[in-house]
Amino acid sequence: MKRLSSPDSLGALMSICPASTEEHSPVYGREFHTMLEGLDEEGCVEESGHVSEKKRRLSVDQVKALEKNFEVENKLEPERKVKLAQELGLQPRQVAVWFQNRRARWKTKQLERDYGVLKASFDALKHNYENLQHDNDVLLKEVVIIPQSLSHSMPNTI
Repeated sequence: MKRLSSPDSLGALMSICPASTEEHSPVYGREFHTMLEGLDEEGCVEESGHVSEKKRRLSVDQVKALEKNFEVENKLEPERKVKLAQELGLQPRQVAVWFQNRRARWKTKQLERDYGVLKASFDALKHNYENLQHDNDVLLKEVVIIPQSLSHSMPNTI
């Protein structure tokens, strides 16, 4: 399959294409709509120009079983992959791809959690720094004021 991704590609044209795919559209013409018919749901077209087979969705039960297995171990050994595929009525490649995609989603969520923890820590440190900065400013003012007040309160003995 070939992904249509260049700026002047059909994919870019699809984003501005109206929902109507009339073959004789005065705006886009017959060639454009013929190309559109060769696309699958993801904007891919087979090298031969034929529409690829529709993407198959997993059932709720299959996803639940895969999720349970992912919780146990997020990596798949070949034997486990084949066994899971047989139990769920899937191809081993489907199971492998599902696990790969699930690990990617897990990693993204983990990064979001880590970011949240780091941001909270940063915010606490920043708040603490600002409080210390304020305390330091107050103390510096006192250092300036105290000698002045001492010099005014002492009698001149000259």
